Amino acid sequence: MTEVAIIGAGLAGLSCALSLEGAGMQVTLLEASDGPGGRVRTDLVEGFRLDRGFQVMLTAYPEARRMLNYDGLQLKRFAPGALVWHEGKFHRFADPFRNPLGAARFLLDPIVPVADKVHVAKLRARVQRGSWEEIFARPERTTRDYLQAVPFTPRIIGRFFEPFFAGVFLEHELVTSSRFFEFLFRMFAAGDAAVPAAGMEQIPLQLAAKLRAGTLVTGARVDKVTRNAESFQVDYAGQERIEARAVVLAVAGNEGNALLGGVGGWSVPEVRAWNGTTAFYYAVQQAPVNEPIILLNGEGRAAGPVNNVAVMSAVSPAYAPPGGHLVVASVVGEAPAQGAALMRLDEAVRAHMRKWFGPVVSAWRTLGGYPLPRALPQQCHAEWEQSPVRLTGSGGVYMCGDYRETASIQGALASGRRAAEAVIKDRSGDLGEALGGVQ
Repeated sequence: MTEVAIIGAGLAGLSCALSLEGAGMQVTLLEASDGPGGRVRTDLVEGFRLDRGFQVMLTAYPEARRMLNYDGLQLKRFAPGALVWHEGKFHRFADPFRNPLGAARFLLDPIVPVADKVHVAKLRARVQRGSWEEIFARPERTTRDYLQAVPFTPRIIGRFFEPFFAGVFLEHELVTSSRFFEFLFRMFAAGDAAVPAAGMEQIPLQLAAKLRAGTLVTGARVDKVTRNAESFQVDYAGQERIEARAVVLAVAGNEGNALLGGVGGWSVPEVRAWNGTTAFYYAVQQAPVNEPIILLNGEGRAAGPVNNVAVMSAVSPAYAPPGGHLVVASVVGEAPAQGAALMRLDEAVRAHMRKWFGPVVSAWRTLGGYPLPRALPQQCHAEWEQSPVRLTGSGGVYMCGDYRETASIQGALASGRRAAEAVIKDRSGDLGEALGGVQ
């Protein structure tokens, strides 16, 4: 028998397992796929590293700073700011605090009014005031309503904020919580957007390497969780059941509920809305941009499906084989499952990028397309570590995942840690009661 069975080895499950093992508990971490990471995985294709969806890590995340060895990940940073395509050319949106020269050029660029640029500086100062708890206790509205109330003009909202944060939230309407927006704006201001040199999968691999030998079991697709008087039974395909004193569901509630048919009819809160995306990766002979910076569509969805583009080999040379270059183009809100629909979207993406980079795009070779209809849970409401981690009335079932906190690496890691803290507290209480009854 194991003390705790954790179902799902995404970032939340890994965080939970590490916290439990750090407290001296015996853990079995069951993962259905062939490796840890959940939605944070990287495929190696012809020497190119393709993250499963365009992803970055914000180095200022408090939980990431606590749990990860940044030097070990060999983080490669994006340049602060963005290049925004509008009316036939790219305009540089620069961070005045970290790129003064670029900011001076931006100040003279008429793409947005001077008043908007002043408001950006004021917003930067606002989000850096107060604790995390204070940010998440501020009045909540949609991000779009928040930006309009600043007040930013439609020009900067449409040309910068919408494409930039649509790439983060994976939704164009900016219905995401203004609290989460303020938190993320603070993270961008306080640190860098980065990727590990060898791909985003290095984050879960680093966490998994800290676990005790035998803790992580891959290829273990759990069928159901049942309960007897003193323990839980976890059945997974092709193996005998294992017994556990407690169970942590480190999967979305939609999946967790399917496993609990034998546990008293309890229900895990489900994700009601998912934000989707599709990422296309291209092998190119010559990089269209030779700097590690995000390229944004500042002309709106009517101009084409591409929301943002990055030359990943300019961020980290290890993303491409020697002499090669890797470009990723992201579409927000579309994730076609059928092959023919995915091919049509690829052609539409190419047509859009030809407006930016010219006919050379036709020669780009598609390495892979990743349609992700459940890429991120929609974050209309956000709190700071407030969602319950115990399944009420279950007496030993716990929940964690970014859908329980914030839709981010920060949220996943924090949720796993909080679930572990609850298990440790409850198990310590059980042990104390048992020892108290010994005469």
